[in-house]
Amino acid sequence: MSGIRRIFAPLALILLTGVIVWPLRDAFDAFVESRSFASPITWSLGMTWGFDLAWSLVLGALLGAILRSRSAMLWAAAAGLAYGGVNFALTQHHFSSALAWNVYAGIYGQYAVSCIGAIIGAWLATTALGRERPSAT
Repeated sequence: MSGIRRIFAPLALILLTGVIVWPLRDAFDAFVESRSFASPITWSLGMTWGFDLAWSLVLGALLGAILRSRSAMLWAAAAGLAYGGVNFALTQHHFSSALAWNVYAGIYGQYAVSCIGAIIGAWLATTALGRERPSAT
């Protein structure tokens, strides 16, 4: 893959994913908040982690399939960190200061899930598909 395509293809994929994921995330959050659970914080965190893990695994796998090199994991990490950072900056938490430490870990851990999921997805794809072989010219 040429140098310019190695930069443009991942950027385009990451931006497209952002355009798709942000509205889906808003709809998903509205769905979760409209439901009542026996343990609301545990269920809502679990569902949020699941959503972020699912889309980030797919993004990482697509990056791995496109790039087929270790750079896919770097792109995946950058995309996951960017998503987690923007999500953290835009999210307002309204919860008690008397919560247990594991609840805080769950709340703030959700920002790391997208990075971890994307890296795992990229690793799985590059491992399964193998490295890109240089073209013979």
